[in-house]
Amino acid sequence: MINVLLLNPVYVTLFWALVLHLHRQISHRPKIFLGWFMIVASQVYLSHFFYFTQNYNVYYYFDSIYTLAYLLVYPMYHIYVRLLTVDSHFSLKKHFKFLVVPFVIFVLTLAGYLVMGKEKGMEYVTTVLVGGANPQGMFKLMKVLFTVGRLMFLGQTVFYLILSFVLIKQNNIKIQDYYSNTDERRLNWLQFFNISFAFTSMSSAVLAALGRNFFLENTFYLLIPSIVFTVMLFVIGLLGNYQRAIFTEIDSKLDAQDEGKPPLRLKSKLDALFEKEKVYKNPDLKIWDISSMLGTNRTYVSRIINSEYNRNFCSHVNHYRIEHAKSLVISNPNLTHEQIAELSGFGSVNSLSRAFQSKEGVTLGQFRRKVEG
Repeated sequence: MINVLLLNPVYVTLFWALVLHLHRQISHRPKIFLGWFMIVASQVYLSHFFYFTQNYNVYYYFDSIYTLAYLLVYPMYHIYVRLLTVDSHFSLKKHFKFLVVPFVIFVLTLAGYLVMGKEKGMEYVTTVLVGGANPQGMFKLMKVLFTVGRLMFLGQTVFYLILSFVLIKQNNIKIQDYYSNTDERRLNWLQFFNISFAFTSMSSAVLAALGRNFFLENTFYLLIPSIVFTVMLFVIGLLGNYQRAIFTEIDSKLDAQDEGKPPLRLKSKLDALFEKEKVYKNPDLKIWDISSMLGTNRTYVSRIINSEYNRNFCSHVNHYRIEHAKSLVISNPNLTHEQIAELSGFGSVNSLSRAFQSKEGVTLGQFRRKVEG
């Protein structure tokens, strides 16, 4: 029964690897890459299984792969975040710098096992890795390499999680220049992904501090990290399966950057779109929609909004939506919040509430009570 539970992380990662690889469109490249991440993660937990069940004859063949896999986890996670935010596709030329250290340590570890041969390699696994014996000669070099790998893993944990937090934050700011409804495109869930990953990292650090031999002596304790990792990996796969590639969507529509000044007539035409035609009522209004209506490019529209109103596109649209919502409250006091949100162009009541309080400093409910006297 314990052996089956120890394989749970393997089942979960392979399940999501299969599901995520079913996506084949260009817009799903991050999902496909996340599928490869799951395959790599499965090798980590499969290696754990052979080690902790004391199948050392099998683990001997897995140790080099295990070294590569656990050192690839965080770089691959970071590349996945980049594919969602700043990179259009995976490229060895662009991304190998994140992978070079894991591959160097893998090659050196594999070379060490090849030099030792199976008999000496098995002795190294059973006496040094498992038995904790004081290493000598070639075993000492392998142990040093083992320690360097562990230190690199802990350093990666902090380094890549910080980099990913920064990318996600920058993305959530950037999309406000393109979309009026950012709820479905904000990567807030990915921050939860990040927190989940950080929690998994802390768990891994605790396990590393305790040492794998601690669990060899207390096999039942393995169920705790097995359950933690299974849940975390399932959440990561589930959330990743529903995430759209924000960068791909933006990159496919960006126009060439024109450094010239926008024509003066565009401002009045832009104002007319919002004040007379009330285009803000479209809940999924995008800056490309506006540029198409004006017969110009996205860059000019963005410059006008930034320079003339000191706002980004999302704030500009929400300014008109909130003003419309206020007029609805005053003229139609019986309307529900859901009706006000729909009539004003907000995608949801939550979007209306957040935007209203941010701009007016009071909640929509407080504003209604003030109007009603």
